[in-house]
Amino acid sequence: MNLQAFLLNENQHLEPSSIEAFFASLEDGRPYWIDMERPSQAELEEFLSPFDIHPLILETCLEVTAGYRIAPYEHALFLRIPIQPACDDTAQSFLPIICLPRAIITIHEKPVPTLQSIVKDFSTAVKFHTKSTPSILYQIIDRLTDQDITLALDARNEVDLLEETVDRGEDAEQIDRILTLKKWIARLSTTFEGQRYCITTLLTIESEVFDVKDLHEYFRDSLANIDHALRLIAHQQNRLAELYQHSQIMLQDRTNKRLRLLTIISAIFMPLTLIAGIYGMNFQYMPELRWAYAYPLVIIVMAILAIGLLWAFYRKGWFK
Repeated sequence: MNLQAFLLNENQHLEPSSIEAFFASLEDGRPYWIDMERPSQAELEEFLSPFDIHPLILETCLEVTAGYRIAPYEHALFLRIPIQPACDDTAQSFLPIICLPRAIITIHEKPVPTLQSIVKDFSTAVKFHTKSTPSILYQIIDRLTDQDITLALDARNEVDLLEETVDRGEDAEQIDRILTLKKWIARLSTTFEGQRYCITTLLTIESEVFDVKDLHEYFRDSLANIDHALRLIAHQQNRLAELYQHSQIMLQDRTNKRLRLLTIISAIFMPLTLIAGIYGMNFQYMPELRWAYAYPLVIIVMAILAIGLLWAFYRKGWFK
């Protein structure tokens, strides 16, 4: 388990601290942020045992199949918020957050770049809005929603490039790329909707242990970011549906052109095959077979038929 402790100091910056200092300062009310990476069930239970955490929180923290959730308990507010999936990640990822009166505890299995960026920026350069644990929670959620906008814009750029490729007809794997992008955007949409639910519930929930009413306006800004990201994603989903339909039409048109070419070839060779079949029959009396000019005459007739059919198909526009 990788365990990090950060103190929100008097200057409203994050200051690296220790777990021992955290437990020693529980009585003085200084706000802390504890980040736990890859904890086992036993390690998590041991660490949280002094806080009298509800058993459902412990079960949900490491449960793989659990979805997004926010619920107030007697001694803590529990938040399990979805985080943005990578393009090649098929599983939905969540960030469990335990909100205590004087500590924010984040728990995750893999490194979360959003949390790392908060530690880097708020150590010296940027200040928190207030010296409180709700302010730490707000920055975590705000960074996640800012990343939502970035990912939605990235999705739009990917759709723009794909649209240009489809229009030029250059890529033979257009449909596979469209389907892959559709799956990724669908996962983004699911993530954004889960985040929106968590923030909306956070604004309406009443918890005596963890109160965010002083930061309602800031959380509403994050909510506005998610709404904007959801609109962007919905628009890209509509564009992808149109691109998929357009690609299907182009593929069908390409198939029709090939079938048309095969039809022309078949139509030209049908009379030639008939002539070859007639003169390939083993009848005893076929007078023209003994004629000296029979073979060249048949070849000329077959050539005239082939050229005449080609000209007829050309006049009817079958080669366009």
